[in-house]
Amino acid sequence: MRDKHPIHTTISTQSMRILERYEKELGAKNTVLERALLGMDKLRFKEKIDAHSISRLIKRVNIGIPGFDDLIEGGIPDGFVVVVTGPPGTGKTTFSLQYLMEGLKNDERCIFFSFEEKVEHIIKQSVRFGWDIGEYMDKGYLEIFGFTMLSSEEIIEIINVFKPKRIVFDSLNTFFDMQQFRRSSQWRSILKEIRDKKITCLAITEKRHGFEVKEYDEFDFMGDGVIFFDKKQRHDLDPYPTYYIQIQKMRITKINEMPHPFIFTERGLELLGSKGLASRVTEPVSPGQKPSI
Repeated sequence: MRDKHPIHTTISTQSMRILERYEKELGAKNTVLERALLGMDKLRFKEKIDAHSISRLIKRVNIGIPGFDDLIEGGIPDGFVVVVTGPPGTGKTTFSLQYLMEGLKNDERCIFFSFEEKVEHIIKQSVRFGWDIGEYMDKGYLEIFGFTMLSSEEIIEIINVFKPKRIVFDSLNTFFDMQQFRRSSQWRSILKEIRDKKITCLAITEKRHGFEVKEYDEFDFMGDGVIFFDKKQRHDLDPYPTYYIQIQKMRITKINEMPHPFIFTERGLELLGSKGLASRVTEPVSPGQKPSI
């Protein structure tokens, strides 16, 4: 017991030397021991965290599309940047507006940056699905920047002032050159702002092909998730296309990667088969009645 030293208990000579060394940096020996014990307890807690515990700790953001959140463990992880992509006219903008509406219903501030459409057109499109976004704009919960020529600095300033929880960019192809996108200091500045403030963002991009083509671009690699939209005729005699949505990527999430058919209703997008939709007639309505997308 000659190599033991009394400090509430007994420790070895080697441990005493370590304690004395840290005592010079942190103060009294009791302070050193307290910090060491707290650190051990934290490590013990980390060791107990399993996949199920991690899943419970992840806060998820609901999309608001009936049946969709079930495909991604209840929603998009909070603070993710998700690429919404596909050919023109497949429902990407409607999907993104519906995502913002879900946030507005929960009193979340939202911003829609459109680089190709005027504010009036976006509002008309929303009214078609019964979404009174004008009410949320009047209350200060929603800002829409249509056909915007804003610089990256101005976008960052708007984000800082408005403090949104949800953002949509429509579309990145117009604002950034795809080949230089990931090296763009403009986008990196915007992305840093979004990630620092844990804003959940949908970034719409355009594809010249459907999801049967396994071809990815710089936008896809940037995103924490990729949601692909497409439409196609089931057979040559079919006068109407069937619309599909496919989750191709979503980090820290178990996903259903199968293409899922959906329809446009008076309330927006709905996946076929969700909440009793399986019994619904799956043929699209006539061209004169079909909601715009």
